[in-house]
Amino acid sequence: MKLLKRVIKIVGAILIVLIIVGGIGGYWFVTKTHPQINGTLRVAGLKAQVEVLRDLNGIPHIYAANVDDLLFAQGYVHAQDRLWQMEQSRRTGAGRLSELSASNLNNDKFLRTIGLARAAKADWETANDDEKRALVAFSAGVNAFIDTHRDNLPVEYTLIGISPEPWTPVDSLGWAKVMAFNLGGSSQFDLQRAQFIANLGLSKWKEIAPDYPTTGPFIVDYSAADEYRAPTDALPMVSIGNPDFNAINARYDALQFFDRGAGSNNWVVDGTKTASGKPMLANDPHLGVQIPAIWYVIGLHCAPVSADCPYNVVGFALPATPGVVIGHNDRIAWGFTNVGPDVVDYYVEKINPQNPNQYEFKGKFEDFQIVKETIKVKGGADVQLEVKISRHGPIMTPVFDGVKEPLALQWTALKERSHILGAVSKLDRARDFKEFREAMKLFDAPAQNTVYVDVDGNIGYQTPGNIPIRAKGDGSVPVDGASGDYEWLGYIPYDELPSAYNPAAHYIATANQQVAPYSYKYMISRDWAAPFRAQRINDLLRAKSKITVDDFKMMQGDSTSVFLLRLQKYVAGLSSDKTQATRALELVKSWNGVLSTDSAATSILEATYARLVRNTFANKMSDDLFKLYQGYSDANRLAIYLLLEKTDAAGWDDPTTAQKESRDDILKKSFEQGVDDLAKLLGDSPSDWKWGKLHTATYAHPVGSVQPLNLLFNVGPIEVNGDGFTINSTKFSDTRGNYGMTNHPSMRFIADTSNWDRSQVILPVGQSGLPLNKHYSDMAQMWATIQYVPLYFSRGEVEKIREGLLVLTP
Repeated sequence: MKLLKRVIKIVGAILIVLIIVGGIGGYWFVTKTHPQINGTLRVAGLKAQVEVLRDLNGIPHIYAANVDDLLFAQGYVHAQDRLWQMEQSRRTGAGRLSELSASNLNNDKFLRTIGLARAAKADWETANDDEKRALVAFSAGVNAFIDTHRDNLPVEYTLIGISPEPWTPVDSLGWAKVMAFNLGGSSQFDLQRAQFIANLGLSKWKEIAPDYPTTGPFIVDYSAADEYRAPTDALPMVSIGNPDFNAINARYDALQFFDRGAGSNNWVVDGTKTASGKPMLANDPHLGVQIPAIWYVIGLHCAPVSADCPYNVVGFALPATPGVVIGHNDRIAWGFTNVGPDVVDYYVEKINPQNPNQYEFKGKFEDFQIVKETIKVKGGADVQLEVKISRHGPIMTPVFDGVKEPLALQWTALKERSHILGAVSKLDRARDFKEFREAMKLFDAPAQNTVYVDVDGNIGYQTPGNIPIRAKGDGSVPVDGASGDYEWLGYIPYDELPSAYNPAAHYIATANQQVAPYSYKYMISRDWAAPFRAQRINDLLRAKSKITVDDFKMMQGDSTSVFLLRLQKYVAGLSSDKTQATRALELVKSWNGVLSTDSAATSILEATYARLVRNTFANKMSDDLFKLYQGYSDANRLAIYLLLEKTDAAGWDDPTTAQKESRDDILKKSFEQGVDDLAKLLGDSPSDWKWGKLHTATYAHPVGSVQPLNLLFNVGPIEVNGDGFTINSTKFSDTRGNYGMTNHPSMRFIADTSNWDRSQVILPVGQSGLPLNKHYSDMAQMWATIQYVPLYFSRGEVEKIREGLLVLTP
């Protein structure tokens, strides 16, 4: 890795010097890779002429006479703007990152052990004709671009010294598996929960990680009592050793785009609540901070639309896959947030003492499936990896540092063949709620809270996905694999998954909260987002009628904190004999609840909270366990939120002191410490402690980690409002002094069924993945200040803001 970094640094320095000193020559070296957006290109593989109309924001609309050409052109256009990002995506899915840098070897071992690439190949082998057609056409378009641009590739290829291989359908399916794994729910939390319970005991754990409130808010209401109730205290505990979560979390973090505990928002309202009398939809999925953007905005239009060529859809695609994942066609619009179901279980297998390649199940020994993987390493020898797979899944012990027992990972997307890209294809063409639900029936992993609106005035909701029904237990901690007591019996039947259609409330809102009340008969998960965002969305939707697109914009940018308003209430009642703390207290008392970049009170309360978590919980566990707890979902926020109402609760007491501390004792200590922390960071004047000085967004390209390439590839820092618990969710991960944004709305989308041309979108950076391109970061400041660009649907409107028209001919 040191040699690679040295090479990149040298080449990068030369590149920067060329740009600065060489001027035109250096600029040409980088910008020659920018896409042609005007004129005519002859492209082998097309059946007929295709038009690519780009608007002033770099959003392409593709017009083709047949489906194959349409998706071929989508692959071509994605490659024009995002080829290097696609390269990283496929290498992640295939576990081939070590070919870029030897430092990725442990990441590849992790990815190969899980077997995302093996599962993607199996999905391809069992794909139906419709799925294969889309994947083949998209791949052909990507390859048409690669074949004609091998002397004009994105600059990252030059810096790292590789060339792109042909794109394959399995490359697209591999990235779908990566997304599914990251959004699959509790794969890390199960191990962490077991560690907490083993060290603290179940009762103490439930005090600091309370269950989701029985008062909600929920997404779907089930009023009738049924079989399932709130989680019980009986959990089957088996020893797995002492996992090194620093090392394990590093493997997950290497996937780069997902932050543990992340979430999303979406909501729909029917025409009784809108100014137009027609439904509207809003969506903003929250994912990790990165450049290029995770999403790519595009329009796919059959010209003309017919039974043989039915696509007429705009919205958000993933650069490595065909189709539009979130968006609208001429009849319906839809949006996603993550359900976060428990679809990953861990089983401790019992090895045959006479044969290490066998394990016990129900009193008999079975053979492990043994898979040999060869990992090619840049600048080094190939590494051979042997993966053992039981009936429950791959044995993760070799890549889970500190785990001592043979721990198998069972995950729905490994166990079953996925048809998620087939679901996307059907969704893009759906005409009504029935066809929408038929499409979502194929959306097996990851399970998403899917909201729906249509031009006929209907709104709806559907939870899709394979969510296990277990013979025993709830999958929340590792279990014994030998007994057969904890097997999956199947999945929640699709027609019994939570769903809603035109509810009496006239709106549906999701923010990763618990989907249904505890009366719902099936267990979906133990891990839900704290209800703060969901509560705020519900409050705003209930408070207003005659809602407009501008109201939805205001809501997506809302940075009022339900949580910090409660903290403010109790901090405002404190007093201090310290002058600086007294001045800070006055700012807190006059705060309006909005986490704006110019608010000093926001900084004071966030710093107070950082200390409050430590002063409340660190004295009740080891340092390593506390560090783990800080990053465990929303547990500490919800625990503190509930505890603040209890002045003399035992949870406030510090067991390391002789006296018994109350809430106000711990609050005062935390507030004064937080003030001292801010003074060290930002100076002595509390009025200067603006939130924007602490809470910034920096979009760091992987190549930009090597100076001076950061000057070319990275964007920011940019001041941002909010935190991870406001509707405008701009999460930070370190609760002691580091408030840089790690997770954010990866796009914002508003769809108005009364006029599709009034739909609005924004990305955090821009459409292009090519440095120095005008669309590389042109949306960044707009995103931070809650501005939008139009996502026009009709060709006439797109023509009014045309930037280029590229004609592709056979």
